[in-house]
Amino acid sequence: MTSGNLSGHPIVYENHTALAQLRGIVDYFVLNDRDIRTRVDDSVVRVIVREGKGAPLISFMRRSRSYAPYPIHLPYQVGSIVALGAELKTTVSIGKANQVFVSQHIGDLKNDTTFKSHIDCATHLQNLLSVRAETLACDLHPAFRSTRAAVEQTEMRVVQVQHHHAHMVSCMAENGLSGKTIGVIFDGAGYGPDGTIWGGEFLLGDSAGFERAGHLRPLLLLGGDKAVKEPIRVAIALLVEAFGEVATCFDVPAVRAVDEQRREVFARMAERRINAATTTSMGRLFDGISALLGVCSQIEYEAQAAIEMEALLQRDFRTTQPFEYAIELRDGCLEVDYRPIVREVVRLLQASGADIAELSRRFHSTVVDIIGEMCARLVERFGVDQIVLSGGVFSNEFVLVNALACLESHGFKPYCHQLVPTNDGGISLGQVVVAAASADSMSELQLIEGTK
Repeated sequence: MTSGNLSGHPIVYENHTALAQLRGIVDYFVLNDRDIRTRVDDSVVRVIVREGKGAPLISFMRRSRSYAPYPIHLPYQVGSIVALGAELKTTVSIGKANQVFVSQHIGDLKNDTTFKSHIDCATHLQNLLSVRAETLACDLHPAFRSTRAAVEQTEMRVVQVQHHHAHMVSCMAENGLSGKTIGVIFDGAGYGPDGTIWGGEFLLGDSAGFERAGHLRPLLLLGGDKAVKEPIRVAIALLVEAFGEVATCFDVPAVRAVDEQRREVFARMAERRINAATTTSMGRLFDGISALLGVCSQIEYEAQAAIEMEALLQRDFRTTQPFEYAIELRDGCLEVDYRPIVREVVRLLQASGADIAELSRRFHSTVVDIIGEMCARLVERFGVDQIVLSGGVFSNEFVLVNALACLESHGFKPYCHQLVPTNDGGISLGQVVVAAASADSMSELQLIEGTK
């Protein structure tokens, strides 16, 4: 017996809606004459025991029942702000004085029903907290439902916050941090100020602003969003990037399993950059390597390819020899070149008796090594050793635990999420704090102009 909902829709909490929507998929209904006021999902919390670290590391995959809307306490004031979060796993946050109240998990804003639930939640929380917000914060992506709704309304001041900046500031906020910080932000996708899709980012900044200090070399998404559903498209794009000559690099079991005609079409798309969006996403690199290894070439749920590749490690956090990779300075920004990783993976896959689980461990260890090496260079360059880790990729236990250990071994001060999700469920918290910093900057500017 469980609460119910159609796939992709919010939980049904009203009797008449349940009877209408769910009649064809359930056997019995248990109803009551006492109405439910607010839909709330179950919370999902993970406990990670780190050897020699005492207290376990607690992290939220979904912060909802029993935890929301308990506030995040800040060492500074944020004022009355509403933040609408991102598009996936979204939450709403309300700023009040020196607290941010983060709502329960709402879900993916892919249909009108879920979006209505999203807006209802924002209204309900404001009423509950006696807040009349004057500022509305949202994502930078122009196609998000929440962004469109925010910019179309005229009652409140709107602050659009870059996705990865919100991730970084969210982690800073829950850890009570301020001042210049290095943000290692790895996720599936976020709209960059340059109009491209980011996702493997090293940022330098604070709540008031940031600069892009490093990123993953851009890779191709063949067919755009279709590549998210079919990681084999990313795998073939990686092969073309790494080898150039397509015919020499198809001798990989997972790629040979693809229909020859489809395989050739994908290869030509990659070679000629036809219907091929670029992204710096670490999440998509995980997808591509997972497909190359034959672990997952087509997904049925978000992050399946990366999750199944991580599952091969069996929660054993032992690192091993990383693959080769390169770091280059391009236009003042460090770029991580993944092509040596792809070449070595292919070479090992072409050898007899390749151990897929061990290759997964080596790739995971490489990601940790990249974090350590990039942060070491940035700390030396900028003199900042305060580092936050955020984004959906850090839902990966192996990467999170070993990245923290790696950075600590360098003498740096790394922080991660333990109060809100590292995935997009924590975005709205960061949006509130960035919007508050933006408001402070405007007030200072007005004061200066008034003095003049």
